[in-house]
Amino acid sequence: MRQLDIFVSELKNIFGHRLKSIFVYGAKADISQNQLESDVNLIIITDSLTGDDLKNCSKPTLKWMGKGFFKKQNPQPVFMGENEWFNSSDVYAMEYADIKDNYKIIYGENYIDKTDVKKENLRLQCEAETKNLLMKFRSHYLLFANSKKSMESSIVPVIKNCMAIFKAVLRLHNIDVPKSKHEIINKIHEISDIDQNLFEKLLYQKEKQYKISQNEIYEISNKIVSELTKLLEYVNNI
Repeated sequence: MRQLDIFVSELKNIFGHRLKSIFVYGAKADISQNQLESDVNLIIITDSLTGDDLKNCSKPTLKWMGKGFFKKQNPQPVFMGENEWFNSSDVYAMEYADIKDNYKIIYGENYIDKTDVKKENLRLQCEAETKNLLMKFRSHYLLFANSKKSMESSIVPVIKNCMAIFKAVLRLHNIDVPKSKHEIINKIHEISDIDQNLFEKLLYQKEKQYKISQNEIYEISNKIVSELTKLLEYVNNI
């Protein structure tokens, strides 16, 4: 019996009729259910969620995640009560939009199709995420400008956050989000004046196909400050 089937069975035993929905989201949502074995992102929705529920789910969840903190088989699943699920689409509009684009129902009702992501909420969170990213990067630059190693570490998460923002921007323009991250950058470049070469370089760095040299650190960092400032203004005017 597959690990996913075991986990679902254990959740059924714990919650009974209170278990409303289990679904996969993200990259593994396109894979057939019988091949879902590792790196599977799950959301579990119940009628409500108490401390006792969390305690009862602890052992099955740890087993699902895999043994050993550094050898996780699957990421930690998200547990939510159904009211919480429906009431969170405003503050997590970007995440909900991602889920609606790529998901698979494993058990129970389709709560995703019942959830509406309003564009005004998507734009507001997009602006907030861009602002937070810019503020964090500027703060890190201010404090660690004299350490190339520290500056390099601050560059790494920029592209991950920017990809989430880029996808939201495309949705705000009613543009289908491509599967390829490189194509997403290309689409964003077509509707804005972002530095495509910079974000491509950051993405190749993340994909381990390129290594930013020590001599490039400050040039790249300066461009990031400039581009995030530009991106914030762009999002603010959508």
